[in-house]
Amino acid sequence: MGLARRAGRLCALALVALSGTALSLSPALANVPTLSPVQASADFDTALTAYQTRDFNRALRLGKTAAKAGSLEAAVMVGHILRKGEAGTVNLKDARRYYEMGAARSHPDALVALGDMALNGEAGLTDEDAYAYLLRASEAGRVDATRALAEMTRTGRGAPQSLDDERDLLERAIASFDKGATKRLADTYLETDPKKALDLYEQAAEAGDADAAYAAGIMYAQAFEVRPDEERSAFWLATAANAGHAAAQADYGLLVYQGAGVPRDEMQAADWFRQSAEAGDTEGMFLYAFTLAKGEGLAQDFGESYYWLLKSGDSTVDDYQEDRATLRQRLEDNVDPEVLAAARAKLDGQ
Repeated sequence: MGLARRAGRLCALALVALSGTALSLSPALANVPTLSPVQASADFDTALTAYQTRDFNRALRLGKTAAKAGSLEAAVMVGHILRKGEAGTVNLKDARRYYEMGAARSHPDALVALGDMALNGEAGLTDEDAYAYLLRASEAGRVDATRALAEMTRTGRGAPQSLDDERDLLERAIASFDKGATKRLADTYLETDPKKALDLYEQAAEAGDADAAYAAGIMYAQAFEVRPDEERSAFWLATAANAGHAAAQADYGLLVYQGAGVPRDEMQAADWFRQSAEAGDTEGMFLYAFTLAKGEGLAQDFGESYYWLLKSGDSTVDDYQEDRATLRQRLEDNVDPEVLAAARAKLDGQ
């Protein structure tokens, strides 16, 4: 079993993006009187206290009063409560109206919230609305909005598809020390300029991005036009694994099991496989089942091995599926049927 088990997932690391666009203020709210800023602030503080104590109905009532008195923060809070249904009922139409109160005066949180609603097709908002709101939020300094705009230009959602525009936006986000944008920019260079991609992955990893650390570790193991380096691969995979990255936990455990770039340690490898399996990584589940069956680094347990093997499911990769089939056949041919039945029952009961 080698690190090739992971290479195909490198390009699939996804960027989660929000988005938004600017619409005119709802006519129903356009003429709301603005009262004293001091009064608005006091009303919002009271509403916020109610929200923090989870008295959402009171927070909603007081928040509406504060919003009508001119508090943008209150308008955003009311929009959030209505959108999430925290006071008992989801009301997307009114959530939009209150967010628009904040957006009319360029409140960044309101702009991002409207962008997110637009991307989800809520309250009649569109992808084009999403782009416009996010653009305003980006110009107001919201780096997450800038990154979301980059994703929209990558996919052509709500804006013309453009790799150049995507990279320009990611560079802007990077200038604000956004590690996620650095990682995403690396993704754009993975196929065309792997060395530049690796450099960016390492920059993002150094800033604490676990996905980037994982990608760098895989690149050092699998070449990608980069000189293989077992120690660097182990370093970055360990970094990601220690940050709780489930796939990295499986791969780093495999390096430890093989003694590739790190001292060989079956007990430590088995523990990494366990952590990966419990975190939900299917390959981690298989590797944990494998070590349980062999009793390497932990007590041999055929029932638990069979349970984790079944839980890992099928693989779309022929070689991996063959490994699963082989282990399953050996267990089913040699283990007490009652032990296997108990493992099946445990899985079925979840």
